[in-house]
Amino acid sequence: MKKQILLALDIGTSSTRAVAYDAHTAEAIPGAVYAIDHQPEATPDGGSTLSPDALVSEVIRCLGETLDRAGSSCEPLGVGMSCFWHSFVGVDEAGEPHTPVLVWADRRSAPQVTRLRHTIDVAAYTDTTGCQLHTSYALGRLLWLQETQPDIWRRCHRFLSPAEYIFSRLFGLERTTCSLCMASGTGLCQEKAGIWDLPTLALVPGLTVDHLSPIHDAPVRGIRSPYRERLPRLADLPWFPGLGDGACSNIGCGATRPGTIALMIGTSGALRAVVPAAPAVAPGLWRYLIDSDRWLVGGALSNGGAVWAWLRATLNLPGLSDNALDNALGALTPDAHRLTVLPFLYGERAPLWRDDATAVIVGLQGSTTPLDIARAHMEAVAYRFAAVRDALRTVVPSGRVLGTGAALVKSAAWGQILADVLQEEIDVAAETQASARGAALWVREKLGLGAIEMAAPLPVIAQMQPDLPTRDIYTAARTRHEALLSMLIPDL
Repeated sequence: MKKQILLALDIGTSSTRAVAYDAHTAEAIPGAVYAIDHQPEATPDGGSTLSPDALVSEVIRCLGETLDRAGSSCEPLGVGMSCFWHSFVGVDEAGEPHTPVLVWADRRSAPQVTRLRHTIDVAAYTDTTGCQLHTSYALGRLLWLQETQPDIWRRCHRFLSPAEYIFSRLFGLERTTCSLCMASGTGLCQEKAGIWDLPTLALVPGLTVDHLSPIHDAPVRGIRSPYRERLPRLADLPWFPGLGDGACSNIGCGATRPGTIALMIGTSGALRAVVPAAPAVAPGLWRYLIDSDRWLVGGALSNGGAVWAWLRATLNLPGLSDNALDNALGALTPDAHRLTVLPFLYGERAPLWRDDATAVIVGLQGSTTPLDIARAHMEAVAYRFAAVRDALRTVVPSGRVLGTGAALVKSAAWGQILADVLQEEIDVAAETQASARGAALWVREKLGLGAIEMAAPLPVIAQMQPDLPTRDIYTAARTRHEALLSMLIPDL
């Protein structure tokens, strides 16, 4: 008897990945994974873009390779997709792209967003859409595209998330839909009704519902040529519309039960919790739909693992193995460096939502070492997580914090710093590809094979207990950090 499997796509801003999972146990099939790295093209004016057709090619190749590695003894049942949120590509009536994928990190719409802040009721906008008014959402970028590239704007018949664009190539534009989850992350959706919000669309002159895909979560079948011939085993299976990667990450790491918070550090960072009903949006945070039964609340940081990548590339850190370097950082006394750092290398999202925020180091001396600077940045990122956690307490006052993401899994030092700053225990889950697993679990539930919450929990590889004596040290250091932030950005 053939083993029944689910295929999960995980399309991020830095890679495309396909993973095969056992449809009944939700365990990854050993060796049945394939990934291709990519990087957004960054421009000096703040642009961040990807090629939409390159993503399609990567998806086809990753699925084909993963199926080959799973073997002919496996029987696929369906395909799910996790995809990066808040991004879009403009296409004409034939589905041909006229823009690249404008990635959430594209900050060229800052003037348009600033203008909107002075012309609309921002609080009402956030209450309706669940999103903050910021360049990371689609509203400002659509306005920017219309005002700066009007010829291209006029040629765009529809604006699609990357997940929708992939579906449009495989199934045709007329059969492409947008999941509730993906729609809720655009900043254009009336979340509680699950429909596109007409007053919000009217903020972009000429933008109508016809420019956007119908919203629903039903699967589609019947891949068209030439992709049908390249993926014959998947051609007539149910393919489910793509979900936002943050939602999938919570599902995949097991942070779906009440009172469980996912703390993720990948390239960026996030603190998120699943709730069964729509709460008010806490100041500085967001609220998204996962599906008709679940909501996701929290905040995302622009500066997570990317800060560590910058430190490794920039500082003259000791030439140690990754483990030895992490041990050396962990051995340093908290805040002994006396540096005050604002780690805003890439602006910042929650809870500040400031594209103009930049990185700052105060307190450098001749005795300061590269390890001191690195440790100070790791602590500063933890203070930003603490600011998000403070806001999230209105929804989740206390509970289990489940750590996930490659940067956190690889750094015991960072995990301990976070536990000490938050003064909460952090259970670090073994899964580094939580978004792919989340997509598989969501499809598994839709196919009637088991509720998401009933899936076997991931093993915990480390439990970070807060060190009580560090509380006062980090409280004082965070106060210093917040004072510098208030001085440099006084209108927060």
